[in-house]
Amino acid sequence: RAASAPPGAPTGATDVGRVPGAGEAALAAEPVRGRIRRNSSFYQEMRRIGVSPPDIAAIARASRRVYDVRRVRPGQRFAAFVGEDGRLDSLRLGVAIDENLVVDRTTAGRWRAVRRRVPTTRTLQVTHGVIRSSVFEALRAQGAPTELAGALDAIFGWTVDFISDIRRGDSFTILYETVTFPDGRTRPGEVLAARLINRGRELTALRFETAPGVFGYFDEKGHSLQKVLRRSPLKYTRVTSSFSRRRYHPIYHTWRPHYGVDYGAPRGTAVYATGDGVVEVAGRRRGNGNYVRIRHNATYTTYYLHLDGFARGIRRGARVRQGQLIGYVGSTGAATAPHVCYRVKKNGRWVNPRRLRLPPARPVPAARMAAFERERDRMLAMIRDALSDPRPRTVAVDAPARPGRHRMRALF
Repeated sequence: RAASAPPGAPTGATDVGRVPGAGEAALAAEPVRGRIRRNSSFYQEMRRIGVSPPDIAAIARASRRVYDVRRVRPGQRFAAFVGEDGRLDSLRLGVAIDENLVVDRTTAGRWRAVRRRVPTTRTLQVTHGVIRSSVFEALRAQGAPTELAGALDAIFGWTVDFISDIRRGDSFTILYETVTFPDGRTRPGEVLAARLINRGRELTALRFETAPGVFGYFDEKGHSLQKVLRRSPLKYTRVTSSFSRRRYHPIYHTWRPHYGVDYGAPRGTAVYATGDGVVEVAGRRRGNGNYVRIRHNATYTTYYLHLDGFARGIRRGARVRQGQLIGYVGSTGAATAPHVCYRVKKNGRWVNPRRLRLPPARPVPAARMAAFERERDRMLAMIRDALSDPRPRTVAVDAPARPGRHRMRALF
């Protein structure tokens, strides 16, 4: 048995709610634990621990509506509970970092499957860092989760290009949740508030629920930080060639316009759609290589050139969402090294993606502004109190016990 489980692992019989009607004896017994191995399948793993083929088929049928066990991935852990007669009575399969598939045999002998959240506790922490080389390294130096670098990019990425705009001496402050599982595993939860000092300008983001279950990030006046398009289609890479009306082409050896920004990255790096839209082209053209063209609205169209390949489902007519995977970095077409050439047309004319001024999404509704201002003041006060000492550090600011559905209102 493994000493500790990776994200998504079942953590024992008490970790998840059980389906009414399941046998008590099965839950009291010590489970048989395992994980999906590389090049294996759910069927093979169940057979390895002695589950009969009819029971495996019945489990697959019962689970189909909530989770397709045929699509398990290597590393997913499971706990099988076997009754005194040697038959499988209950199964827990980790399907997400905080969710299990629970399959139980009822007293009538039928199988019943549901997805259950793993009970967790949440604490609030503030981390403050000064950037010397990268946001990632600054977070690591403070002992904060490095995953927060991606969260900052997702929050401020419409305004700041984290590839080219960040400078030495910039700083950040983040108020975030830490989620703790029963077995001691932790992961960062939601970022509730963040402040970024970039080139002397101060940017603030506050997470707020504008409608039931609908959250967004807003500045202190309630203006949305989200824009029509993100600044970059990649994460954590570098600019290798900028937008130019006259650039010497390394392959054609002539001076010609370069109507995009080249982002260099290793082959296979994920490329994301910078905005919602419809795929107009997902194919190959001699100079462009494999490329995708997305029409976002009557004003904006974006291009992604030299891809190694396309993500599943990316084809002409497909609708995509902002941040959706559309392809992978390559060097197809007229390219000397792996990169993606990102281009933007506005009203049919090429524009520099890095200088484009984009309209924001909708602000906080007027009917919710008073509630927003209360939460804004409380969150910013928590940041100020936690950082009365200006030195870079990470500190706990609160420890809510399993906050419920409306924890934002309860915490602040």
